[in-house]
Amino acid sequence: MSLTFRLGILFLLFATTPSSPAAPLETFEGATLVETEYGDADSFRVRFPDGKREEVLRLYYVDCPETSFGSESDRRRVLEQSRYFGLEDARKVIDFGKEAREFVAEQLAEPFTIHTAFARAQGRSRKPRIYAMVETADGHDLARLLVEHGYARAKGIGRELPNGTPSSEYSAFLEDLEMVAGIKKKGVWSATDAELIARLRQDQREEDRELNEALRFGVFATVTEDDPLSLNEASAEELQQLQGIGPELADRIIEARPFAAVEDLVRVKGIGEATLEKIAKFLTTEPVEDSGR
Repeated sequence: MSLTFRLGILFLLFATTPSSPAAPLETFEGATLVETEYGDADSFRVRFPDGKREEVLRLYYVDCPETSFGSESDRRRVLEQSRYFGLEDARKVIDFGKEAREFVAEQLAEPFTIHTAFARAQGRSRKPRIYAMVETADGHDLARLLVEHGYARAKGIGRELPNGTPSSEYSAFLEDLEMVAGIKKKGVWSATDAELIARLRQDQREEDRELNEALRFGVFATVTEDDPLSLNEASAEELQQLQGIGPELADRIIEARPFAAVEDLVRVKGIGEATLEKIAKFLTTEPVEDSGR
């Protein structure tokens, strides 16, 4: 057997070996929406079918307008969303966020189905959340409905659907639906200023680039060995404070949750022993108290 042939066999073996198997989805039929004073269209509290367990769900695949801007991080988020949707007045984001939240309440007025692997989606706050897909009583995917009606953009963490549709394929489908919603001026897109959208998005890209540079050089990094990140709860933004972890790897880590041990990170494609050695001391699989991050 030639060396070239043996190398080819090895390449095929490694290329076809799963590198970051996500925890399997569990399905819960008959869940109900819990009314709360907080929450957005993509993040809301639900009661599981057993009538006892409650969780705050964070929808896969979509990002909806915010409903408040009480903190500095909220204000930055609202500004970023207004630029994306081409809204000159950022306060309109809040109005559409509340409208989107009412839309979700209408869609989930009847018991619905939850698909989740209980992967933590910490976000900017310390309120525990889990990633999930939600199917309405009449069998529609809630994320798709939000995009179709112009109340969300196709953005964020995704994973294979319960019917086996790959994450990349569904993300592309939602992006197409978003374009259609924009053309039809549905939801938030009804207030879009087409003359401004290119400039506003460019402003956001420049701001993001400056922030990423600051993070890369540790200007805003707050992770230390004495104050580690929870591997199963940290947001994508928090994970990117770790050396060698960019947006794509952060998303892969979140998709592969939960982790029983920090060492299990090596099953995530793109994280080898060298990277693990650099970041392991800044991580824990135990829940961490709110440190103000």
